[in-house]
Amino acid sequence: MTEIDKKNFKNYLYYTFGITYIAWGILAIFTQSHILGLETFIGRMLHIVGALGPAIASGFYLKCNNIKFKHFVFNKRKNSSIYFIIHLLAILILFSVSSLELNGVSVYLMPLFFIQLIFFGGGHEELGWRGILQPLLDKKYTYWQSNLIVGSIWGIWHLPLWFIVGESHQGFPFILFFIYTLFLSFVLGLLYRQTKSVGYCILFHAFANLLNLYFVLKINVIFI
Repeated sequence: MTEIDKKNFKNYLYYTFGITYIAWGILAIFTQSHILGLETFIGRMLHIVGALGPAIASGFYLKCNNIKFKHFVFNKRKNSSIYFIIHLLAILILFSVSSLELNGVSVYLMPLFFIQLIFFGGGHEELGWRGILQPLLDKKYTYWQSNLIVGSIWGIWHLPLWFIVGESHQGFPFILFFIYTLFLSFVLGLLYRQTKSVGYCILFHAFANLLNLYFVLKINVIFI
């Protein structure tokens, strides 16, 4: 990486982990100490602020580098929509075949859940993971190396959630979740490589989380 790339890389991680770990760290202490619960207003606000860490940090990055948000999100490689569609179909088939079990969530709520997941439930993270970290790392590392790094950072970023009492991620062992983020990082990394579209990555991430909501996630031979 060039010197300016190192600066941007480090600054982005400082802001992202700083915002998230402070908010979620405080929330973990509060819930562990029974000062307040996750379902309280303050608990929810701390949870949301922590989740928005990658997006907030990306805002600082775009501002410092004079990058227009509209171009950053909506720019894409010409005739790349087919790759996005293929990725959506592939992940849908993978989830459905490996699970074969639904969570019983109403399908009528799917549009509302999808919109929520775009802005607050994972999709927004792609502003940083694929929008900033991926391009910076791709300048020096191979596809496999850069996605391994991004996936590892992404997985570790979630770690405080396992210390917040009542957080839904605790129903899944962290090591398996970490493996899942590595897998998804390579998928999203390929999508970005083929399309150069942060917007597509946002939508795909939200769609994958939507499938997590409707299917019982199972780590098995098919999924791996």
